[in-house]
Amino acid sequence: MFMTGLFRARLWMCHGLLAMLLLTFGMTGSFGKAAAALPDDQRYPASGERLLLWVSSEHGRDPLEASAAESLSAAGVAVWSLDPSNSYFLPQLPRSMDAVPVQDVVDWVRAAQATGKEVSVYAVARSAVPVLRALATLDPAERSALCVILIYPNLYRVAEPLAEPDYLELGSLDGAVIRVLQPRRSAATPWLPGLVATLQLSGATVSTVMLENLRERFWARQTPTEYEIAEGRRLDVLLLREMEACR
Repeated sequence: MFMTGLFRARLWMCHGLLAMLLLTFGMTGSFGKAAAALPDDQRYPASGERLLLWVSSEHGRDPLEASAAESLSAAGVAVWSLDPSNSYFLPQLPRSMDAVPVQDVVDWVRAAQATGKEVSVYAVARSAVPVLRALATLDPAERSALCVILIYPNLYRVAEPLAEPDYLELGSLDGAVIRVLQPRRSAATPWLPGLVATLQLSGATVSTVMLENLRERFWARQTPTEYEIAEGRRLDVLLLREMEACR
């Protein structure tokens, strides 16, 4: 009886050790083959022909962003919403977005394109960095098929008041079509021409839209103006308009 119990205990220990190894190395199916995993996103399905990949800023997904995604879904636009800080357990700091695995974003974009829908990508603030680096990794044909919308993108290596910022290296963006949405009341608005020139030097076709009377993250500010409150509730309208402009 004692030996039987000991045998069972050792068997359970072996099973537990094997399970820990599989979890540690991410293996499924045949032993030794790594499982492909997409970023942990939140999906809002729709039967329409368009799909929006929404990448929240380093501050995380705000309730109004989730509400706008629901409204887009109801309007026939599917949304895959990625909150990088939450998905990768990163501090809510701008530089944290630089640590998002680029290949994960590449695989995510390709999975979206494989649906056969018309894909747009929308990135907020510093989350533009992993998105643009992923674009640079894509084949030119994959890249040119996307509509890319960036709202007040933070692409700065170093930014000091009253000085032109130093921009990050992003890679080749040949064929990319990018729309930059810039809140007029942002402190970074004077740097917009340099940011556009940097994207163009990387090969992208760039257009800009000035969002009058708005500040950065206008939908989630602690002390918003009445206009910012109203526009924050119309994020879905803003994104629909910009996706149409890409067509």
